[in-house]
Amino acid sequence: MLIGGSFLSPNTGAGAGSHEATAQLWDAAIPKQEPVEPDTREGLAKGKFLVASRRLNDPNFSQTVVLLIDYGPDGAMGLVINRPSNVKLSTVFPDVNELKQRKDTVFVGGPVAVNQMMMLIRSTQAPASSVPVIKNIYLSSSWKVLERLIKKATAEQRFRLFAGYAGWAPNQLDFERNRGDWHVLKADADSVFAQDPKALWPELIRRASIKWVHLEKTDAKSN
Repeated sequence: MLIGGSFLSPNTGAGAGSHEATAQLWDAAIPKQEPVEPDTREGLAKGKFLVASRRLNDPNFSQTVVLLIDYGPDGAMGLVINRPSNVKLSTVFPDVNELKQRKDTVFVGGPVAVNQMMMLIRSTQAPASSVPVIKNIYLSSSWKVLERLIKKATAEQRFRLFAGYAGWAPNQLDFERNRGDWHVLKADADSVFAQDPKALWPELIRRASIKWVHLEKTDAKSN
């Protein structure tokens, strides 16, 4: 994916060789009967949140919230939005004078291609060289767009920079979701740009638990 073209060009998915062979492998592993969740659950798609379940112990994803920025036959791609690092933007871009007085830090977007960066932009208008993810949230990898946001951002525009991303091979995310690793919720701009990102997972896991109880009750009534 190359959005606006300059400082990022990752491939969607986890880099798992033949897409067709990998898709068949993960598809065969997905349970076809007695799914972990009822059929009324939220569908996987671009613009959804993946909320790590309490049982997910992988240190790369434990207690994370991932915004899906791509999902399809070739795999899935997302950004972990609740792991700010201690690295300031002024450290990454020491020659940009406008950053010297700012406290913005780089977020750890995921374990894949950690030397590459993308940004999420909150704006009521589509920025140049960007693609929409959800309402008022756009994705870009353009240095020109980043430079403009740093130097001439309006009051209605905010951005966050992410190092790395999370990637899944074809059908791999479906397998993990059916295994119970992830809850899927609709994403919203306020949560993507949460003032306290570290408090986001507890809040969304609470929402997911409430939704799950509601679905169980609805399913019981229908039976």
